[in-house]
Amino acid sequence: MFLENVEYLDHMTDAYLRIRGQTMKEAFEYSAMGLVNIMYDIENIEKNQRIPILAEGEELENLLFDWLDKILLMMLIDKMIFSKFNIEITFDRSSAKYVLTGYGEGELADLNKHELKVEIKGITYHEMKILDDENTNETIIEYIVDL
Repeated sequence: MFLENVEYLDHMTDAYLRIRGQTMKEAFEYSAMGLVNIMYDIENIEKNQRIPILAEGEELENLLFDWLDKILLMMLIDKMIFSKFNIEITFDRSSAKYVLTGYGEGELADLNKHELKVEIKGITYHEMKILDDENTNETIIEYIVDL
């Protein structure tokens, strides 16, 4: 279960997440699942649609911001919610940017089925970190979202 890789830390007004992954790819996938789980119970989301997602950034933090922001916009505008992600992260030398390609699996939000726990206003760069833990060989991502 992914939730053992996502930790919701104490914060006065916002949601503060710490994610652990065995790889950068896994940490980014879990970071998106943690985001969705703030708004909806991810365990109740069926995987009956596959939606392509593309994000990019000049640095990994920019990539993470763009990735999470695109998922949030899909939840808020398109009412699409996800329970699984499959991505690849590459570095495009010609544009000097990191590129994330992949897809999310989920379904349209249905208020009769999916209870909205809390609404997210936006993703922030404040306290955003991507670290390599040399003791555990894990990638650690931390970020805050405005509620």
